[in-house]
Amino acid sequence: MTVFRLNELTTRQVDALDRDATVLLVPLGSVEQHGWHMPLGTDTILADAVSVASCERACAGAFVLPAPWFGYSPHHMGFAGTVTLRAETFMSLVTDVVGSLVAHGFRRIVLVNGHGGNAALVGVLSSTLGHAHRGRARIAGLTYFQLAANEIARLRKSAPGGMGHAGEFETAMMQHLRPELVGDEAETVYPETGSRHLSTDLLAGNRVSTFLDFADLSASGTLGDPSLADPQAGAAYFAACADALAGFIDEFITWPVNGEQLE
Repeated sequence: MTVFRLNELTTRQVDALDRDATVLLVPLGSVEQHGWHMPLGTDTILADAVSVASCERACAGAFVLPAPWFGYSPHHMGFAGTVTLRAETFMSLVTDVVGSLVAHGFRRIVLVNGHGGNAALVGVLSSTLGHAHRGRARIAGLTYFQLAANEIARLRKSAPGGMGHAGEFETAMMQHLRPELVGDEAETVYPETGSRHLSTDLLAGNRVSTFLDFADLSASGTLGDPSLADPQAGAAYFAACADALAGFIDEFITWPVNGEQLE
């Protein structure tokens, strides 16, 4: 059986990997509330699973590192069980992971984010780490469901706002991957943010940034419509996300590292 998790290889097996033909993925998620029906680890579980599936689909050689689990989640701290890192802690953790990989000669590293609260920090990390390791490694950062946004939009059933936190998309994905972790106490919430410039939908792409405490938007913590989720939809969403990330891996392996322009 082919192994796609770097931590399941021996040090000799890792040392034998072709540095110019290998992409390493670092899944990033969170431990935070996901409504009354979903586990705290949802974001990390999904980012990890999509990363592994993309390695299985990609033509290029790719491996997944263990996810560090915790992310930047202050907006969920009104709910029991949520654990948040400070922004500087999260960035330092990822910086140290990437620095270790570059020290071992790896040249193409992808930060695969699965949590909205991490997105801005992943963008900063992609730039700062790219600059720090310029000429030695190419660093890319992405949020996997944004990478597959067009296909997800085609598949969705809910109206805008229904595909938010613990809503249709995440619930369906977890029903497909880990149905034993999904409960039946889901609440449907189409939250009002009070502004046309702010949306909680995963595909909205807000042009304005501000802090929104989820406890102020929803008593359950759910933002969206999990009632429209089902395992079959989750399988379709999962395939779309894994295919999109695999396609990126196969393009990323061709990106230059030594300062040349992208073609």
